[in-house]
Amino acid sequence: MTRKQAFLTAMAGGVPDVVPVSPLIHCRFAHKVLGRTDWRAVYEIHQQLGSTHYRGPIGVGVRCQMPEGYRTDSEVLFEQGPRRRVRTTHHTPVGTLTSVTESGFAPNDPIISVCTEHMVKEPDDWRIFLRMQQDWNEHAAGSEFATAAEAFELMGEDGVPSVGLGSVYCVLGSARGMMELMYDLHDCPDLVREVQQTVMRGYRKRIQAFLDSPCEAGFYDICWATGSNLGPELFEEWVAEEIQQVCGMVRAVPGKLVSFYTLGKMRAILPILVEARPHMIATFDINECDIPLREVKQLYGDRIAVMGNLDCVVLARGTADDCRREARRCLDEAKEGGGYILGTADEVPADTTLEKLQAVVDTVAEHGRY
Repeated sequence: MTRKQAFLTAMAGGVPDVVPVSPLIHCRFAHKVLGRTDWRAVYEIHQQLGSTHYRGPIGVGVRCQMPEGYRTDSEVLFEQGPRRRVRTTHHTPVGTLTSVTESGFAPNDPIISVCTEHMVKEPDDWRIFLRMQQDWNEHAAGSEFATAAEAFELMGEDGVPSVGLGSVYCVLGSARGMMELMYDLHDCPDLVREVQQTVMRGYRKRIQAFLDSPCEAGFYDICWATGSNLGPELFEEWVAEEIQQVCGMVRAVPGKLVSFYTLGKMRAILPILVEARPHMIATFDINECDIPLREVKQLYGDRIAVMGNLDCVVLARGTADDCRREARRCLDEAKEGGGYILGTADEVPADTTLEKLQAVVDTVAEHGRY
């Protein structure tokens, strides 16, 4: 099998000739190795390692010309060496929203940034945000997937140019902040629900752009929802309908596959995730997740494929031999019966090395065959 064939076979729950290995290489590690953050840089590193590209910075979009009264301005508030503080102001017909982002504060990981001031600062700001989403929904039409098509053509059988789809809950959390959003779920649920449903109507257009693209696989990023540890009742109330709609759209198109990208405690919400019928769930971070990989396979391996669990702390702080042992552990827990892709439990840290990633890839090549 080619790398793509093995990956898609496992993602669909089947048994490939060898366990696919796909560490979650993203912009930060690509910048460290090649000084670039584009999807081609990520793919080049996978080619060096002999691993399979999946979940790189490849997206799709929807064409939209916003009506009069909308404008976005950016202002540099502070800049010293690599450190920058930037304020972004969104002008709308009904008010303005501002956010502040800081970057360059970690010299050994210069790509990392943090939002220190979110655009939605109080519940009334949700009404401005809602108007923005309503107008976007009205004027957005036409799928854009040129980058995805280019990646699909370049990678051929050597990679899986999966399309990244940030979830509705992630959109709300990015606008408000994770903790403040959780307060709003209790304090003004009707308003947040109206915003959520409006964003979801627009997101169906983005999902359609993935379905229109040639790419076979997409991943739906719900890590804000799983990582905030909402608990099963709130997760059912605020996330279940969204992920069911997404999986329903994807499964209605032959040849298309979707996975969930998750973080945090998973045991209590896994039944809700599985019931939504994704093809695969990732990443089962060994340092956060409260259910072992082996148990996930035993309980749900006949309904979903599983990806992840390789400890990123071992990659960052361990030796190459430690990484080999960690890869063997993952294979021992999840290889049997297929439907497993050995990936990292989160993004590959900037402070690991190609040597340690190569040790993982070589271990899977030796011990991951069926």
